Amino acid sequence: MKVVVYSTGSSAGQLKWVHQYTEIPALNEQWKRVRDHFPEYEFTIVATEGTSSHLVDYDENKKEIPPEGVKLVLLPRSADTDTYVEAIRAQAPSAAIAASFFGGEVDWETLKDALIAQELRKVGIRAVCNSMFAAETFFDKWTTHRVMKEKGFPVARATHIPAVYQRIMRQNPELYSNVYMDLAFHRIRDMHFPVIVKAAGASGSAGIFVADDFEKAKENILQREDDSDLIIEEMIAGDQFGTEIHGTKGNYTILPPFKCRLNDEGVTDTLHYVKYGPILDEKYRVEELRSMLRRLAEEMGIEGCAQVDLAFDGEKWVIIEVNPRMSGMTAASAALESRHPLEVVIESCLESRINYDVPEILEKCIYFRSLVRSEEELYQMKKEVHVKYMAKAIPDLGRDDIKIIGATIALGGFATFTEMAAEVKRLAGKYPSVIDDKIAAYADYIAKEQEGQS
Repeated sequence: MKVVVYSTGSSAGQLKWVHQYTEIPALNEQWKRVRDHFPEYEFTIVATEGTSSHLVDYDENKKEIPPEGVKLVLLPRSADTDTYVEAIRAQAPSAAIAASFFGGEVDWETLKDALIAQELRKVGIRAVCNSMFAAETFFDKWTTHRVMKEKGFPVARATHIPAVYQRIMRQNPELYSNVYMDLAFHRIRDMHFPVIVKAAGASGSAGIFVADDFEKAKENILQREDDSDLIIEEMIAGDQFGTEIHGTKGNYTILPPFKCRLNDEGVTDTLHYVKYGPILDEKYRVEELRSMLRRLAEEMGIEGCAQVDLAFDGEKWVIIEVNPRMSGMTAASAALESRHPLEVVIESCLESRINYDVPEILEKCIYFRSLVRSEEELYQMKKEVHVKYMAKAIPDLGRDDIKIIGATIALGGFATFTEMAAEVKRLAGKYPSVIDDKIAAYADYIAKEQEGQS
């Protein structure tokens, strides 16, 4: 049985990371395990050249290395939907699985994935991909807010400022009053502070500003020079979490949440984040959350993989954002199950699969970003039994005399958070240039926080 795994890419900005990107286990090793588990399948990758470091390894010249036993079809960066459809059809697959990742400058690969899936279904090819409804809804943060609210899902109070009304006075000198901005600022003044100001269609955490009062929010909005629509939403007081949904309709794995470490502003720090889970404490109403996300998956047409950002205010869950694609959370999710990221995505979409929708079977995991001062130590650490995933994906952040590399690391396979904290402490002592004392101290805090809850 032939299966195509396809991934699209549209951002040249993504290419600059490739020569410094290293995934452990290597993608070739991940594919080998997928092939070993499913020997009856013949796999082909159809992907955009230079943007598939989540699917294939790269050599020192930024060239893709085809995984052993897997056919690799690379398309030019300008390839449109029709080109993708024809390339996939040429493989004569029984199924095609969408497996795109973070989009770089603009996080919109999910739209193209859904278009491709629509066209494949027209010619009788089973396509496993998040629906076009999900892709269009979650691509834009304001549309996400509006649709979630209409469907009865809990979201933060928010308002929206289209870019056209931010710049309209610059383009029309005869205007002497911006009536829409006056309306927007009155709405913002009535909100509960702090509020978060962010681009409605941006990628990741780019451009997020936390305003403690109305004047700071107004100042930030007026000083912005980008041409993005803005969404201003009340900041939820409480803990923040992330989780993933895997599978297809009627056969979902809804994972319990990971808890996120927050910075002084109460948001996740992209350079120093820590996530740990699974969180099963009854005070967080985890089964209520999983039931809500199952409804979201069914109603929005989630198929394959989707990542969800959440907040818990002490009484109820609030949906912050949904990304219907692979994400950094996929590696953390895989660590809960002692699997590789590729296994999670591909196996969740095949007809024969293991049911991981059982929180009790999941192992404890910590997933964090580290500023590494010794690449040699980073590679030495990969042999440690609890290292489930490592990726060197951020450029050198240091000066000429001090080399600092960003890496993400998932440690898993723990029965308890106390066991996890002890192992982090041991690894910090053995590999101090990879895991610093602050990470070890936070792991100890996690164990104490979760004691009696895990």
